[in-house]
Amino acid sequence: MFSLITMNHFRAIKAWADAHGGEARLDIASFEMEVKARNRYYRLLPQFLHESDGRMLHVNTLLPKSTSFIGWRPYQALRLAMSTDKLVFKQAIAAAGLPTPAHWPSGGDATTDFILKRSVGSFGYQLAGPFRQGQLPEIPAALSDGRARGTLFAEAFTPGQIIKAWFWGAQPVHVQSQSYAEVVGDGRTDLHTLVTRRLAEIGETWESYGERDQISGCLAYQGEDPGAVPAEGHPVWIDYRYGRRFTQQGNTESQDNVWPRMPDAQREQLLQAGAWLAAALRAELNAPVLCAMDGVLDASGKVWWLELNSNPVCPPTAYFEMLSSLFGTPANTPPGAFAEVVRAARAAAPTESSPAEST
Repeated sequence: MFSLITMNHFRAIKAWADAHGGEARLDIASFEMEVKARNRYYRLLPQFLHESDGRMLHVNTLLPKSTSFIGWRPYQALRLAMSTDKLVFKQAIAAAGLPTPAHWPSGGDATTDFILKRSVGSFGYQLAGPFRQGQLPEIPAALSDGRARGTLFAEAFTPGQIIKAWFWGAQPVHVQSQSYAEVVGDGRTDLHTLVTRRLAEIGETWESYGERDQISGCLAYQGEDPGAVPAEGHPVWIDYRYGRRFTQQGNTESQDNVWPRMPDAQREQLLQAGAWLAAALRAELNAPVLCAMDGVLDASGKVWWLELNSNPVCPPTAYFEMLSSLFGTPANTPPGAFAEVVRAARAAAPTESSPAEST
């Protein structure tokens, strides 16, 4: 998995360089990539996914517990107020008239079903729920102990497709859309067994899985009894967070990136969000950067924005817009250039599969 994902980054940069008369060289000591074209060059800095104390972090050095290479950027890691604190982001995007779910100081103040969140946190760890309006849940230790950072708040629970959109400057460059992870009844097997089987697909057991309380909360919200037998064909979702697919699955580039085939009305919402984001960051930054925004696409086709990540995984598709803007070359690199190398990669390794956040 690690090698296939990393090779997709190499292939994307090579495809851009081949299309624009450039060249790229890797410094194996630092894992930095130097790209040259049109009598100029840029040094791209690496980023890795690293596991520490059971949590995943983004780091810029290859460490013994690094699990994945997640791309290059032409600058050091950024620390922005809007990406550090979810409440700062929500206030800013709401002021611009873009949709973000309502929020309250506590679950007791909520006027709809809600989830509990910490304003500082990532990878979906610092949250709990969903809960019904009027429910006064016990706050989990992960949100209330001394290690929890930021402000605890309640946010309206907005069901729908999970959206993660990457922007280079104002331009959307890659969009992932995920349904909630679920199990489906067969009319014979109890719900707990169905969930256990799903966990086994990622090498976990019910006892070993560290976020089983999240699954229990989702079942409780739906009024599902773990010991009951769901009817054949009856779906039950077990998590609503990004990246929790509970299966090892590979994605072709066309499957992973839904941006080219999104309906015009949805694309327009992302273009508006990108224009706002670029303008909002212009006061702090003089150049475009790669950011990702998490959101929910509801049943009516409306995107509700949740948070901003200023140091996201870099999807290989982003390099075309990134490098073209840096070197002043046309951004409309023929899409077949990258499609061909991805198809070749998949054909060469048909049994390999990508991690939850495929890149």
